[in-house]
Amino acid sequence: MKPQKKYQVRNKKIIFSKGPIRLIDCDVRRPDGKVLNRQILEHPGCVVIVPQTKQGRYLLVSQYRYPVKKNLWEFPAGGREPGESFENAARRELMEETGMKTGRISRLLEFYPTPGVSAERMVLFLARDLTPGTANKDEDEEIRVKDFSLPDIGRMISSGRICDGKTIIGYHTVKTQERSQEV
Repeated sequence: MKPQKKYQVRNKKIIFSKGPIRLIDCDVRRPDGKVLNRQILEHPGCVVIVPQTKQGRYLLVSQYRYPVKKNLWEFPAGGREPGESFENAARRELMEETGMKTGRISRLLEFYPTPGVSAERMVLFLARDLTPGTANKDEDEEIRVKDFSLPDIGRMISSGRICDGKTIIGYHTVKTQERSQEV
């Protein structure tokens, strides 16, 4: 594989900043010398948790998503706090959104949900050995939690009832992992 040539940021201006998120306007010089103007969303990263119950079912949360103007079924997810590890963020978000603690958590994969506009990185975790805890929901979240079988989740994806990208990635990752363990 050829080494990638460097792109150089020439000008960088913060257009908007609130909490951990910043919208940046920048000029980028390509290796061929052409200068492009780009707007980039800087984000500290997120976690996605696939919570598996002792019965082999999976917890999904339903919450209203303002940008798409509807409730979506999703795996629990959320952003990292300053200085927080991805694993600690996953444990915290699982508790906040489902009221469950995890005894075992394993990192499955990382992905960029929107690399055309952001370097936000999502880290997907599988959480097992769940036990009830005390949920400290964010004040702006109205969340419903329900457990589903993996085939139920697959049918919800196929029918369009689940259309959240991180949940679809989580489903296929866990399904692939289960298949490889059967062999």
